[in-house]
Amino acid sequence: MESNSLANLKDLQLPDAVSIFPLAPAWYGVIIGVILLMAALGYWQIRRLTHQRRVASIVELLTIIEQQNSSSTLTTQLLAEVAILLKRVAREKFPEQQPQNLFGEPWLQFLDSSGKTTQFTQGAGRVLLEVYQNKPLENPQALFNVVRAWLKVVL
Repeated sequence: MESNSLANLKDLQLPDAVSIFPLAPAWYGVIIGVILLMAALGYWQIRRLTHQRRVASIVELLTIIEQQNSSSTLTTQLLAEVAILLKRVAREKFPEQQPQNLFGEPWLQFLDSSGKTTQFTQGAGRVLLEVYQNKPLENPQALFNVVRAWLKVVL
């Protein structure tokens, strides 16, 4: 009874094909990292665009005030609008220092220190002390230049 040992062999059983899922644990970390990176980039982009719009609207508002100055001689109204714009920007950028409560010389010192200049206490910005006095503004363009420079530094 000799039997052929090769006849007793069965066909080879191939393993199942390798599936993509479940992924190895490292791939889950990579996927989560990519999602977090995309979320962070989206958040940063939204903040940047919002900041750019805010700066553009402030500069546009200053330009409107400047154009109103060229068409009228209402010095008191012009100075009041510039002072309001400066207070709003200062309140937004420096809420912990409460600049909305500053008036007179401390207000000008705050503008100088935050804008890294001396143009408010010693230069053309000093006219902001005369907001409610009916004096004609000698050089409104100098005031606008000082305000623009302050906005550029602060924003």
